[in-house]
Parts: sequence; structure tokens; C-alpha cells
Amino acid sequence: MRLYIAGGCSEHGRNSFLLTGEKVRILVDAGRMKEKPDEPFPLLDEETIAGIDYLFLTHSHTDHTGAISFLAERGFHGRIVASRATLEHIGPLPVASYALEDIGEVMKELHPDPRFSVLYGRAGHCIGSVWYEFRLDGRAVLFTGDYEEQSLAYRCDAIRERAADVAVIDCAYGTEREDAAEHFEALRKLLDSLVEKGAPMLFPVPSHGRGFDLVRLLAERGVTVVLAASLVEEFRNSLDRAFWLREEFQDAVMNLKNRDIGHFEEAYRAALALGLSFPDEYRHDAILVRDSQLVKNENRQIALGVASVGGCTILTGKQDPASYARALLNCGDAVFCRISVHQNIKEMLRLKERNHFRITVPYHCRELLAFDEPDIRVLAPGDALHF
Repeated sequence: MRLYIAGGCSEHGRNSFLLTGEKVRILVDAGRMKEKPDEPFPLLDEETIAGIDYLFLTHSHTDHTGAISFLAERGFHGRIVASRATLEHIGPLPVASYALEDIGEVMKELHPDPRFSVLYGRAGHCIGSVWYEFRLDGRAVLFTGDYEEQSLAYRCDAIRERAADVAVIDCAYGTEREDAAEHFEALRKLLDSLVEKGAPMLFPVPSHGRGFDLVRLLAERGVTVVLAASLVEEFRNSLDRAFWLREEFQDAVMNLKNRDIGHFEEAYRAALALGLSFPDEYRHDAILVRDSQLVKNENRQIALGVASVGGCTILTGKQDPASYARALLNCGDAVFCRISVHQNIKEMLRLKERNHFRITVPYHCRELLAFDEPDIRVLAPGDALHF
């Protein structure tokens, strides 16, 4: 059997892994990497693409799904399989697609094809995110996808006592020392200090991700939240919310004090017209916008307004080097406090110890990692592993 790294190892993006057995070819994820505009797509030629039988998606983020059209344009005519929520988030697809839930239940061995079986579990990264364990030709291969057991919002079926010949494990945070528990504790302390100060907070967040963890923390502190309309819609329209979201999150949201983003935007424009930098009635609120890098000018203006009245912009994920979010951080008008949606080396090794993996392949980390353990293989795009 052969595992080919089409992207995603020793880099952050274009995650794509081709598993080739005796009778079937399975591609796990097909991502696009925005940080490499000259080479954003998986390293797959047209002949290989045309021979892929299945594309299994771990979740909807573009670094895992952004190359689907690229594949279709180059001859992919296999079947796409993902959770129903992931398929909903992606939208119309160029080839036939199948929802995992229609094939079978979570944490059960399923047989969508006589040539292989697959088991899936919830990965704790976002609504619809899953991990996979494939069995074919007498071998087992596990892909964690983007994996986080300690999310405050998303359910995770913890990977325990699984046996696999190869496991491709999320290690996006690399050598960062703090793990998820430490990140959340630091964020709780920061929020408590800002709530006590009574200053406004701006949280730029991505779609389908860590915004929900923030909502729970803010709701538990009784903070009034101005929630971007797209985030409200994301929650209301999410299929099977109880299946994907932790009960504690749902309980917190039931008591959430929420203000309409449209009213806030009106008040903000009115304040600017009067020569004010920020509307007084929102000085104690938390504002969540779905714009993690602060690309939109209106959100940049809000960040400046928040800073002008003693508030703070809190960045909870990585910033692109040339982004306005990074510039705001560099000039001291924002702070960084991570919400973990991936693992670091410590967490990856902990997961490895709790299972039985013959070979472990870390992925999603742009650092050049090194390990003393001979059963951990650090690979790069274009590398192949035969087992």
C-alpha cells in the first residue's frame, strides 16, 4: 500500500493525501494554500487525478476543500464523501457526493464499497469536522483531520485504543509550548480582566470555527454579544446542532444576551457622523465579526474605534503576515490569545501514546519538525510512504 503526500506535510495548507491500494484509490482532502499563490494546489497530475475513486473530506475549510474544482477540471469523476454539514457548507459540487450519515452511524465500521471499510468520528474542530479510519488490503490508515478534543463548543469522539499501520495526525501548532487547556485558561483570565474593566471587545473570527468557543465564554460571563449576521445564520442553519455541539455550549447560548449587528452598524455610523469614535451604548459589549484577518474596511474602522475608547481587539488565531490583523497586533492595538483548534507536538505525542500506531506522520505544520522516535516520519509534499 502507498500513502502519497500531495500536500499538507511540512507546510500549512493544501492538505491532501492519496491512499493507493490494490483495487482502490482514496484521496483524503483536497485543499488550496493561499500562502503560495504560485503553487496553491495538491501535487497531483491529471492521470493520477482521473484514477481517484473517492475523495473523503474531513471538513469544509478551504485548506481542505479548496482544490475540488481543480480536481474536477483535470478529470476527477469519483465520489465525494463528507458529513452532511460539510457538504452543506461547501455548496454545489461538480461530481456526485454522499453524506456520511446516509452511509452509517458515527463510530461504526461502514462498508460503502466492497474494496474497503471506513469508520468516522467527530473531530472537535468545527461543525461537520470528522476523523477517518480506513481499512483495505489488510491495512489500517487513520487521518485525524484538524483535531481538538478540548473544544468548548464542538463535540469530539476521542481517538483511543485505535490500531493503525499509519496515522496522519494534526500537529499544526508544532513546537508551541502551551496546549489547549493552557490557551483556554489564558483566554478566560483575559476576558475576566476586560469584563471588569468594562471596555468594548472586538473578536475577528473565521467562518465555521472558533467563534462558537468564544460565544460560550462570553455567554458564561454575561457579556452582551454583537454577533455578525453570518455567525447567527451559521448557528441557526447548522444541521443536527445537538450532534455536533456540546451540551454545555447549547446551554450557554440559551442565556446569551445578543444585540443585532445591524443596529450596531447604524449606531456606529451615527457616532462617526457626530465626530465620535464609538457609540456609547456599546462600550461594554463584545463584537464578533466574521473577518479573521480584518480584510473589510468597516471592520478595520471598528477596531480603531474600539481602541480609541480603551477597548481591545482580541485575535484568537494565526494572522497572515501582510494582514491588517497582524499590523494591528504589531502596533499594540490588538492582543493575541489563542483558541486551540489544532494540536501541538505535546498533544500529538499524547494522542500517539493513547493508541497503537505503527507509523505516525505529523501534518499541517510549516515548521521543519524533528523527532527521536523512529516510528514518527516527517514527510513533505511529493513524498510517498510504502507499507
